[in-house]
Amino acid sequence: MVTTSLWHLPSPARAQPDSPYPHDPEKSRLMGQFLHITDIHPDEFYINGGSISTSCHRNTTDDDEDDMKRRMMLRPGRTDGGFGGLYGSPYSICDSPFSLANATFDWIDRNLIGSLDFVIWTGDNARHDSDNERPRTQNEIEDLNKAIANKFLETFTPDKDDPFEQRIPIVPSIGNNDVYPHNIMEKGPNRILQHFSDIWSKFIPESQYHTFQHGGYYVSEVVPGKITVFSLNTLYFFNQNAAVDGCFNEDEPGTDQMDWLEVELESLRKRKMTAYLTGHVPPARKSYSPTCFVRYTDIALRFQDVIVGHLFGHANIDHFIILSQSTLKSDSLDAEAEAEAEDLEEQLEEMHVKGRKIQGLSGSKSDQGSSKQMALDAWISDPSNTTTAKNRKSISSLSTASSRTRQRLQQEAMSFDVADEDEYYAFHNLGLNSYLIELWEQYEDVPKKAKMTDFAIALVSPSVVPTYNPALRVYTYQLAIEKPERPHQAPQQTLQHDEDYMEQKEEFETIAESDINGKKKKPKKPKKPRKPTRPANPPAVPSITFGFPLNYTQYFVNLTMANSEALLDATKPVEYQVEYRSREDYGLKDLSVPEWLGLARRIVKSEESKKQYMAWMVVLTGTENEHF
Repeated sequence: MVTTSLWHLPSPARAQPDSPYPHDPEKSRLMGQFLHITDIHPDEFYINGGSISTSCHRNTTDDDEDDMKRRMMLRPGRTDGGFGGLYGSPYSICDSPFSLANATFDWIDRNLIGSLDFVIWTGDNARHDSDNERPRTQNEIEDLNKAIANKFLETFTPDKDDPFEQRIPIVPSIGNNDVYPHNIMEKGPNRILQHFSDIWSKFIPESQYHTFQHGGYYVSEVVPGKITVFSLNTLYFFNQNAAVDGCFNEDEPGTDQMDWLEVELESLRKRKMTAYLTGHVPPARKSYSPTCFVRYTDIALRFQDVIVGHLFGHANIDHFIILSQSTLKSDSLDAEAEAEAEDLEEQLEEMHVKGRKIQGLSGSKSDQGSSKQMALDAWISDPSNTTTAKNRKSISSLSTASSRTRQRLQQEAMSFDVADEDEYYAFHNLGLNSYLIELWEQYEDVPKKAKMTDFAIALVSPSVVPTYNPALRVYTYQLAIEKPERPHQAPQQTLQHDEDYMEQKEEFETIAESDINGKKKKPKKPKKPRKPTRPANPPAVPSITFGFPLNYTQYFVNLTMANSEALLDATKPVEYQVEYRSREDYGLKDLSVPEWLGLARRIVKSEESKKQYMAWMVVLTGTENEHF
C-alpha cells in the first residue's frame, strides 16, 4: 500500500514555469536531442606526469624527462605502473584532471550548445578515495560538487542573442562518491541534502525543493506537458549504504522514494506524458538491495506506458541491463526469504551483542564483517566501510546472483581479499567480472519467444573519468506533433527483423516455458498465493510518441592520442569523436524493448557481435580481454 504524505502528492500540472529556467516549448526551438553525462570525478591533486601507482598524485620515479614522456605515450596498465598524461590516464585508477573536465565542457560548448533540449547528469563529481596519503574530506567533496555545478551553469548560460534568454533544463542526481563518507547517506533531511539543495538551486524546480530536501530526489518537466525526467536518489537503493535497509519497511527512505515515484508516475499516466527515470547507480541485482531491485523492476514494468527510458551511470562500462518479469518473480521469493533471514539474524545478534565488539563498535549498523564476507556482500567493498548483520544480503548465495553462477562467483570472491585493496581496484578486479557474468546470463536468458511487456531496459552510459576512455552520449527523441492516444490494450507488434520473437498479442496471457527439446511445459499453478495476483503489465509507449528515444550517438576521446598530441602542442583542444551510433552500428531502428532484446540475442549468438559489443563496452581501450 502506498502511503501518501506531503511529499507524495503529485507535482502540479504545470510545475515547470516556477523553475529557474522557464522552458516553453511553444516559444523555444526544440531540437529533439538531449545529453547524458556522468561520472566526471575531477581530482584537484592530479598532476601531469604523476605516477599511476599514486593515483597520479605524486611522481615517485627518478627517470629523466625524456623517458617519462616516452612512457606517457604508452597505454599504462591499471596496476603495472606508468604515468598520467595531461588529460588523464586511460584504463587506470587515476581520476580526471581538471584539464579533462574543462576540455569536456569546452567541447560541449563548441559542438552541442544550441542542439540540446535538456541535459541529464547522473552524478559522481568528486574523486575516488584511492590514495591513503590523501584521504578525502567532506569540505573537499562539497567544493568539487560546487565547482562542477558552476561549470554546468557557465557552459549552459542562456545566449544573450536569444530573445527568450532560457537556460535549458539540467537534471542532476547524487552519486555514491558525492557524499562523505562515500556510499553512505542517512534518511533526510540531512546536511548532505541541504548542501545539494543550495548548489543545485538553479536546477531543481521550486515546486520540488521540499521533496529534494526530504529525500534527494525530484522530478522536472523538461518539456512541460510532454516530457518529465525523474532524478532518483539511488543511494537509498544501493546495497553499500549501511545507513539504510532496503525498500521493505515503511520507515525506510528507499520505501518512501518508491512510494513517491509511483504517485508521480500515476499522475503522469493520467496526463498522458512520457517520463525518463535517471539516477547514478543502475538497477542491477548486484548493486541494489534485493527489496529495492524487486520494487524498481515492478514499477518499471507496471508503468511502461509512461516510462520511455531508464538512464544511469556509475559502472563506467557501456552496456544495457534487462529487467524482466521472470527475474521479478524469483527475486520476490528471494526477498521474502531474505527478510525472514534478516529477522532471525537480528534476533541472534541481540542475543550475542553483549560483551562482543567489532572494530571497537558493538551491536549497531556499524558492525563490520570480515573482508571475505564483505566481498560476498558487496563485490566492491571498502575496508573502511562498516556494515551490519542486518544488512548482509544473503551471503551464502551471493545476494541475488542467479543460480548458474553462484558457485563460480563465490569461489572467486572467497579467493579475493578485499581488505588488501581499495574499493576502486576491488570493483575492477572482482566486481566488474562478476557483474559481467551476470550480464551475459541476462542476455542468454532472453527466450526465443518473448512477450514484450515482460521486459524493460536500463541503459548505462560510460563515464568521463578515464576508467577506460572519456565518453559522452547524445540521444535523439521523437518530435511528434501530436501525441497518439495510448491504447488500453496492447497493440499487435510483430518483430519482423527477428523471427525468434513472437507477435505481441492483445491479451496478456502467460507464455509457457520451453524445455531443451522445444516442447512447451504447462505453467505451474501457484499453490497458495500470498497476495493478490499482480495486474498485467500495460503496453509500452509507442515509438511514435513525443519524447520516445529513437537513437543515440556515443562520443569518446582517444586519450592516449590526446596526451601524445599535447606533448607537441598543449594548446590544441581535445576533441570528442563518434565512437558508434546505435542505429547505424548496432542496427537498432529505435530504442524500444524489442530492439534491445534482439541485440541481446545477437550478442549471444554471434562471436563477432559480442566482440564488437565488448570493445565499445570498454570505450575502445582494447582492454576487453582482460575482463572477460
